[in-house]
Amino acid sequence: MGYKADENSKPSVKLPRSSKGARSRFYDDPAIDQMMTFFLEMMAEMNALRERVDTVERLLDEKGVITRSQIEDYKPDASADEERAAWSQAFIRRVMRIHKPD
Repeated sequence: MGYKADENSKPSVKLPRSSKGARSRFYDDPAIDQMMTFFLEMMAEMNALRERVDTVERLLDEKGVITRSQIEDYKPDASADEERAAWSQAFIRRVMRIHKPD
């Protein structure tokens, strides 16, 4: 592993193809760990989708008609970042309120 210079002298990072070490375990039943991992991954995906919808809505409000490249190139301002962070925190609190580890 490490940095490797390409032909333009920009460093590139070579990442390992697989993780090393044992998978973390938090519960006695490995099925519960698998379920929680799936659940948290779904939450992350839902949050990413929510941010993408927010981008589309903001661009539509601003421009009326948008292209896919405008969506991909969108950079939220500080206000949008704060709103998204607040939504994410509220989402996590709502979803995780039923999860109380022993």
